[in-house]
Amino acid sequence: MISTLKTKLENYAPNGSLEDHPQAAVLIICYEAEGELFIVMTERSKNLPSHPGEVAYPGGKKEKKDSSLIETALREASEEIDLDQNKIEIIGEIDTLKSRFGLSVTPFIAIAEEKLNLKANASEVEEIFHIPLSYFKNKPNISEKITNFKGETFKTPVFNFEKYKIWGLTLAFTINFLDLLDIKFDYDL
Repeated sequence: MISTLKTKLENYAPNGSLEDHPQAAVLIICYEAEGELFIVMTERSKNLPSHPGEVAYPGGKKEKKDSSLIETALREASEEIDLDQNKIEIIGEIDTLKSRFGLSVTPFIAIAEEKLNLKANASEVEEIFHIPLSYFKNKPNISEKITNFKGETFKTPVFNFEKYKIWGLTLAFTINFLDLLDIKFDYDL
Protein backbone atom coordinates (compact mmCIF):
# COMPACT_ATOMS: atom_id res chain seq x y z
CA MET A 1 0.00 0.00 0.00
CA ILE A 2 2.88 2.39 0.75
CA SER A 3 4.32 1.82 -2.73
CA THR A 4 0.88 2.72 -4.19
CA LEU A 5 0.80 5.85 -2.05
CA LYS A 6 4.30 6.87 -3.21
CA THR A 7 3.33 6.37 -6.86
CA LYS A 8 0.14 8.41 -6.45
CA LEU A 9 2.04 11.25 -4.77
CA GLU A 10 4.69 11.31 -7.53
CA ASN A 11 1.93 12.27 -9.98
CA TYR A 12 0.03 14.56 -7.62
CA ALA A 13 0.23 18.34 -7.95
CA PRO A 14 -0.89 19.93 -4.67
CA ASN A 15 -2.39 23.41 -4.78
CA GLY A 16 0.28 24.87 -2.44
CA SER A 17 -0.08 27.12 0.57
CA LEU A 18 -2.25 30.25 0.57
CA GLU A 19 0.49 32.86 0.79
CA ASP A 20 -1.73 35.72 1.99
CA HIS A 21 -2.86 33.78 5.11
CA PRO A 22 -1.09 32.74 8.32
CA GLN A 23 0.64 29.39 7.71
CA ALA A 24 0.34 26.03 9.47
CA ALA A 25 1.23 22.43 8.62
CA VAL A 26 0.24 18.95 9.75
CA LEU A 27 1.81 15.52 9.36
CA ILE A 28 -0.15 12.48 8.22
CA ILE A 29 2.04 9.59 9.39
CA CYS A 30 1.41 6.14 7.85
CA TYR A 31 2.92 2.74 8.42
CA GLU A 32 2.16 -0.85 7.47
CA ALA A 33 1.66 -3.61 10.01
CA GLU A 34 0.21 -7.09 9.53
CA GLY A 35 -0.67 -6.31 5.91
CA GLU A 36 -2.66 -3.19 6.88
CA LEU A 37 -1.94 0.53 6.44
CA PHE A 38 -2.40 2.64 9.58
CA ILE A 39 -2.70 6.42 10.04
CA VAL A 40 -1.56 8.14 13.25
CA MET A 41 -3.95 10.68 14.79
CA THR A 42 -4.17 12.55 18.08
CA GLU A 43 -6.86 13.76 20.41
CA ARG A 44 -5.93 17.27 21.52
CA SER A 45 -5.69 18.09 25.21
CA LYS A 46 -8.98 19.21 26.73
CA ASN A 47 -7.04 22.09 28.39
CA LEU A 48 -5.95 23.78 25.15
CA PRO A 49 -7.45 27.20 24.38
CA SER A 50 -8.24 26.28 20.76
CA HIS A 51 -9.89 23.06 19.54
CA PRO A 52 -9.75 21.33 22.96
CA GLY A 53 -10.45 17.60 22.82
CA GLU A 54 -10.73 17.51 19.02
CA VAL A 55 -9.13 14.87 16.83
CA ALA A 56 -6.22 16.20 14.78
CA TYR A 57 -3.06 15.31 12.97
CA PRO A 58 0.13 16.44 14.70
CA GLY A 59 0.98 19.94 13.55
CA GLY A 60 0.48 23.62 14.14
CA LYS A 61 1.32 27.17 13.20
CA LYS A 62 4.54 28.11 11.46
CA GLU A 63 6.99 29.97 13.68
CA LYS A 64 9.61 32.48 12.53
CA LYS A 65 12.39 29.98 13.25
CA ASP A 66 10.86 27.43 10.83
CA SER A 67 12.56 27.58 7.44
CA SER A 68 9.71 25.71 5.73
CA LEU A 69 6.28 24.23 6.32
CA ILE A 70 7.84 20.75 6.41
CA GLU A 71 10.01 21.98 9.26
CA THR A 72 6.87 23.31 10.98
CA ALA A 73 5.11 19.94 10.69
CA LEU A 74 8.18 18.04 11.95
CA ARG A 75 8.81 20.44 14.86
CA GLU A 76 5.18 20.30 15.96
CA ALA A 77 5.05 16.49 15.69
CA SER A 78 8.24 16.27 17.73
CA GLU A 79 6.73 18.55 20.40
CA GLU A 80 3.29 16.91 20.45
CA ILE A 81 4.00 13.17 20.08
CA ASP A 82 7.77 12.91 20.60
CA LEU A 83 8.32 11.95 16.95
CA ASP A 84 11.85 10.86 16.08
CA GLN A 85 12.28 12.51 12.67
CA ASN A 86 14.90 9.92 11.70
CA LYS A 87 12.20 7.21 11.78
CA ILE A 88 10.02 8.74 9.04
CA GLU A 89 10.31 9.83 5.43
CA ILE A 90 8.21 12.67 4.02
CA ILE A 91 6.94 11.43 0.65
CA GLY A 92 4.76 14.33 -0.45
CA GLU A 93 2.00 16.77 0.33
CA ILE A 94 -1.67 17.04 -0.52
CA ASP A 95 -3.86 20.08 -1.06
CA THR A 96 -3.65 22.94 1.39
CA LEU A 97 -6.99 23.94 2.90
CA LYS A 98 -8.06 27.09 4.69
CA SER A 99 -9.32 26.61 8.24
CA ARG A 100 -12.47 28.38 9.37
CA PHE A 101 -10.14 30.68 11.33
CA GLY A 102 -8.28 31.78 8.19
CA LEU A 103 -5.15 29.61 8.53
CA SER A 104 -3.55 28.09 5.44
CA VAL A 105 -2.90 24.48 6.56
CA THR A 106 -0.67 22.23 4.45
CA PRO A 107 -0.69 18.46 5.10
CA PHE A 108 2.48 16.45 4.48
CA ILE A 109 2.46 12.66 4.11
CA ALA A 110 5.12 10.72 6.01
CA ILE A 111 5.82 7.02 6.13
CA ALA A 112 7.45 4.96 8.84
CA GLU A 113 8.99 1.51 8.48
CA GLU A 114 7.00 0.25 11.47
CA LYS A 115 4.63 1.32 14.23
CA LEU A 116 6.46 4.12 16.02
CA ASN A 117 7.02 4.42 19.75
CA LEU A 118 5.25 7.75 20.28
CA LYS A 119 4.56 9.57 23.54
CA ALA A 120 1.86 12.20 24.02
CA ASN A 121 2.96 15.56 25.42
CA ALA A 122 0.19 15.88 28.04
CA SER A 123 0.04 19.67 27.75
CA GLU A 124 -0.92 19.38 24.07
CA VAL A 125 -2.17 15.85 23.38
CA GLU A 126 -4.65 13.75 25.36
CA GLU A 127 -4.08 10.54 23.36
CA ILE A 128 -2.38 9.13 20.27
CA PHE A 129 -4.31 6.53 18.28
CA HIS A 130 -3.87 4.55 15.07
CA ILE A 131 -6.62 3.99 12.50
CA PRO A 132 -6.40 1.05 10.09
CA LEU A 133 -7.27 1.76 6.48
CA SER A 134 -9.83 -1.07 6.65
CA TYR A 135 -11.97 1.14 8.92
CA PHE A 136 -12.50 3.53 6.00
CA LYS A 137 -12.98 0.77 3.42
CA ASN A 138 -15.65 -1.09 5.39
CA LYS A 139 -18.52 1.41 5.58
CA PRO A 140 -17.30 3.58 8.45
CA ASN A 141 -19.77 4.79 11.05
CA ILE A 142 -20.67 8.28 9.83
CA SER A 143 -22.99 10.67 11.66
CA GLU A 144 -23.77 14.38 11.42
CA LYS A 145 -22.78 17.19 13.72
CA ILE A 146 -24.50 20.54 13.94
CA THR A 147 -21.93 23.26 14.44
CA ASN A 148 -21.99 27.04 14.69
CA PHE A 149 -19.44 29.50 13.40
CA LYS A 150 -19.79 33.28 13.25
CA GLY A 151 -23.52 33.02 13.79
CA GLU A 152 -24.01 30.45 11.00
CA THR A 153 -25.31 26.96 11.75
CA PHE A 154 -24.40 24.08 9.46
CA LYS A 155 -24.25 20.28 9.36
CA THR A 156 -20.95 18.49 8.99
CA PRO A 157 -20.14 14.77 8.66
CA VAL A 158 -18.41 13.00 11.54
CA PHE A 159 -16.51 9.72 11.23
CA ASN A 160 -16.88 7.78 14.48
CA PHE A 161 -13.87 5.55 15.13
CA GLU A 162 -14.04 3.80 18.50
CA LYS A 163 -14.51 6.70 20.96
CA TYR A 164 -13.01 9.30 18.60
CA LYS A 165 -14.95 11.75 16.42
CA ILE A 166 -13.16 12.88 13.24
CA TRP A 167 -14.67 15.95 11.61
CA GLY A 168 -13.86 19.39 10.25
CA LEU A 169 -10.49 20.13 8.68
CA THR A 170 -9.00 16.86 9.96
CA LEU A 171 -11.74 14.91 8.21
CA ALA A 172 -11.27 16.95 5.01
CA PHE A 173 -7.53 16.11 5.01
CA THR A 174 -8.35 12.46 5.69
CA ILE A 175 -10.84 12.34 2.79
CA ASN A 176 -8.25 13.93 0.45
CA PHE A 177 -5.64 11.41 1.62
CA LEU A 178 -8.01 8.46 1.13
CA ASP A 179 -8.91 9.78 -2.32
CA LEU A 180 -5.27 9.17 -3.32
CA LEU A 181 -5.88 5.49 -2.54
CA ASP A 182 -9.19 5.46 -4.45
CA ILE A 183 -11.28 5.18 -1.28
CA LYS A 184 -14.38 7.31 -1.78
CA PHE A 185 -17.52 8.15 0.18
CA ASP A 186 -21.11 8.88 -0.83
CA TYR A 187 -21.61 12.39 0.47
CA ASP A 188 -20.35 15.93 0.03
CA LEU A 189 -18.23 17.69 2.60
